[in-house]
Amino acid sequence: MQKGAAFKMLSVLHKGLMMGQVFFSGICIYLVYSNSILPAAKELDKTLQVVALLVTAGGVYGGMTFFKKKLMQIRAMQADAKGKFELYRTACLIQWALLEGPSIFCTICFFLTGNYAFLALVLIILFIFVMTAPAKLKMQLQLQISEAELEDL
Repeated sequence: MQKGAAFKMLSVLHKGLMMGQVFFSGICIYLVYSNSILPAAKELDKTLQVVALLVTAGGVYGGMTFFKKKLMQIRAMQADAKGKFELYRTACLIQWALLEGPSIFCTICFFLTGNYAFLALVLIILFIFVMTAPAKLKMQLQLQISEAELEDL
């Protein structure tokens, strides 16, 4: 693997996961807005709102908590930068999965009910997802590695 390729792969993966959420939401919005699909579960709207809030709060809290714990374990390790990066990548993927799940769930709830409030939750989740994007300086500070070690990844 070329120098610097590991960070680029992580960045591309993040963008791909984000774009998947955006495209899925966009397709659902188009289908509901154009009346191509009539909402099938309007009677479940209130129940799904509560469930969506709980799933979203659980996903965001769980992802952030897991990532922080894993980051503390990585910092305590006496491994080289490559070893730390492998664990960091795993922690990022799990955090992103815990954010993506509620996003897709809220989009499906919107599709089933036609209630645009679910899209507000999707936008909040996407904002948080964007904030978790990998950046070289952020990764360097989180992993406590030098700039030279970061460039060698």
